[in-house]
Amino acid sequence: MGVTLFKNCKFLFGGADPDSVSTGLSVAVEDDRILFLGTEKGYYEQHPEKSLSTVIDCTDKLVMPGLVDGHNHLCNTLMNISRAFPFDYSHISDHMLTTIHDPYGWLTPESLYDITMTSAINALKHGTTTVENSTILPDTAYEAMDTSGIRGILAPQMASSFRLDSDPLNWKQALEKTKSCIEHYHNPKRRMSVAVHIHDLWDCMEKLMDGALELAEQYDTRFVTHFWEFQNAVERADEMWRDDGGAFSHYMKKGLITSRSVLFHGSMLREPEIEAIAGTGASIIHNPDINGTNCGNCAYVPYMLKNGINVGLGSDYGSLDAMSAMKLMLIVHNIMPRAERVLPYQAPFYAATMGSARAYGLDQEIGSIEPGKKADIITIDLKKAPHLLPLCTSLLEVSPELLYFLFTRNCAGTTTSETMVDGKLLRRDGEFLNLDEEKFVKKTFDWTERCMTDLMEKHRFGEHYARIIHPDFMKDGDITWDVLN
Repeated sequence: MGVTLFKNCKFLFGGADPDSVSTGLSVAVEDDRILFLGTEKGYYEQHPEKSLSTVIDCTDKLVMPGLVDGHNHLCNTLMNISRAFPFDYSHISDHMLTTIHDPYGWLTPESLYDITMTSAINALKHGTTTVENSTILPDTAYEAMDTSGIRGILAPQMASSFRLDSDPLNWKQALEKTKSCIEHYHNPKRRMSVAVHIHDLWDCMEKLMDGALELAEQYDTRFVTHFWEFQNAVERADEMWRDDGGAFSHYMKKGLITSRSVLFHGSMLREPEIEAIAGTGASIIHNPDINGTNCGNCAYVPYMLKNGINVGLGSDYGSLDAMSAMKLMLIVHNIMPRAERVLPYQAPFYAATMGSARAYGLDQEIGSIEPGKKADIITIDLKKAPHLLPLCTSLLEVSPELLYFLFTRNCAGTTTSETMVDGKLLRRDGEFLNLDEEKFVKKTFDWTERCMTDLMEKHRFGEHYARIIHPDFMKDGDITWDVLN
């Protein structure tokens, strides 16, 4: 494959430590690994025998590790059109347990492939090189992610809701599907990890919870779940487990929150619960955009960091991007009426790189630019990014941490000049090399148009925008065996 050299980088953000910001250095990549970090002269002195196959002049470019989107649903770009119809998020748990959005009926293997490809392309375009993808059709999702070239954490979504009409309420079948995905796709050395995923702890039968944790332990994978996201959901869960001291106490006793747990959101967590989680080694993925728009809340991240919890960052929606999430993370905590409000300038960058990588046990492979690590690298052409002004190299001598502030405050919507994943260039000079962005964006717009037309037709004839999928229930014992079998 030869050696790719990113030479003379105007800014190199090697990691979230201010001391790792430099200017004038070069990065050499051989095969899928970072071979060298230093001056261009130093490279030739250390590796005189190695020829260069590609040289990228970064004199006017910012170079950094690819971003790690810790939580997303790459297929959910289609789903937000359900907001055209009445949907009360203040009673989210009741709705999720009894109905399913009609847009899910449009998530066939064909449409999900196209939408997932579009979302993966969007992620790569905005600097994300690794993404966690919670999905209801994991085989199709894997195919799309693999084709796109992105590094992925595939999370087959198991739940008592958010199922297609063809999916029975069968916890054994759900676990077998996840097991099959692990055995066929879990290969972190080849860009794909698989996590055991239950949609939400209040949204799953006890048998599914227990089986999911056992499966994660058996295959030594991460155990992931939406967690303390909606007030209504927390209230429901507390009612379900009132005799056990509430839901949080119940889950702690069951051992569902451990060092292999990755908890999405955590936006309703209170101080004592945060302190308890800190003692388990579990990670939390912060999703400031979705929490603000859907839930009207925000995770208490400054307190989480103060207590030593590893916090990653997610966009949680296919058409969103991790850079925008970084900006929101920087801003939102300053306006929250809480005792702890201050974040270090570099905290959002860390969360979107090493924080998310560490959550999935990948921090020795990705998340920073260091020799020996996987070559997941992005560049930004500063000549084409006036919104990033006033980045200047003189700040390195005065206040290097301010560079993180200036970048994060202005980075939303930024696109890459180069995107490299696993040593392979997917974008060069602001263009994809082998991905047809226009083709998949058009397909996704077409699917959205067809879906919305169908929903409007149903609405016109007085039909409900969601279909009942099964009776509501509180605990396993409330579900009849004829439904389970």
